[in-house]
Amino acid sequence: MSGATIGYPFNPVHLRPMSEARFLGIDFSGGADPWRQTCARPTVWIASLEGPRLVELMPVQDLPGEGQPFDRLVAFLAEGRYRAAAIDAPFALPERHMPPGGHGQLLSDIAQLPAAEDRPFPRGADLLAYATQHASLATQKPARLTERQHVATRSTLWNGSRPGAPFAAACLTLVARSQRPVWPWKDGPGMLVETFPAAQLRAWGLPHTGYSHEDARAVRAKIVTHLEGTQGIMINAPHRREMLRSADALDAVLATFGARAAANRQLKFQKPPNWKIEGAIAIHA
Repeated sequence: MSGATIGYPFNPVHLRPMSEARFLGIDFSGGADPWRQTCARPTVWIASLEGPRLVELMPVQDLPGEGQPFDRLVAFLAEGRYRAAAIDAPFALPERHMPPGGHGQLLSDIAQLPAAEDRPFPRGADLLAYATQHASLATQKPARLTERQHVATRSTLWNGSRPGAPFAAACLTLVARSQRPVWPWKDGPGMLVETFPAAQLRAWGLPHTGYSHEDARAVRAKIVTHLEGTQGIMINAPHRREMLRSADALDAVLATFGARAAANRQLKFQKPPNWKIEGAIAIHA
């Protein structure tokens, strides 16, 4: 375990039956350190919302099971005992860089790329090399149509400062290995959904930049108050402390709303016209 346990009786989601009222949110990372078994400051968090109640909030290191954290998350998602699970990371590439076989071929191809020596998925540079096999980069930071609807998204194929390519490489590997239905290409129980917590905050008229800073606890408190008040989410004291302490934990909870939006067809934004190729980011209305 990571040492970042929450301080209340653990009731693992994966031991429960499938529920139409259960939604998961995952704050993600494309780096190597956040996926190590021992992580002093966890940044990959998993939230579980059942109806109006936040029932779990944990770092990936605290998932039960065999193997390394990334492998345990794959197994956890593969069970599909949830209506939808939303991940804060890219699910596709810009249209001109997608393979001829579409999203299914993309997942199959990414699954064949070798993992880097220090992480259980390819590096951002490996994804960039794959993408340029289909088309050269017209700009340094190409964006999908769904990404252009939002502010501050990281380009899926940018591998410089604050890169998005490592996130995409890690997430596509996770999605491929989990073998779950992937929204919006497929809609059904136990599906995976792409979301963007900062865009969710913006849609609600809340602060959507700067809330991750260590000294932004008051901003995070405002967001938690909105979740409890306006959104009617029941949050216990240990979970509230984690959300106030860690923006990553807070983002995992915000991601559950993307899962609800896709499953319940309560999207703030319409899917872009090329969603069958590039996918869509789910934001709750």
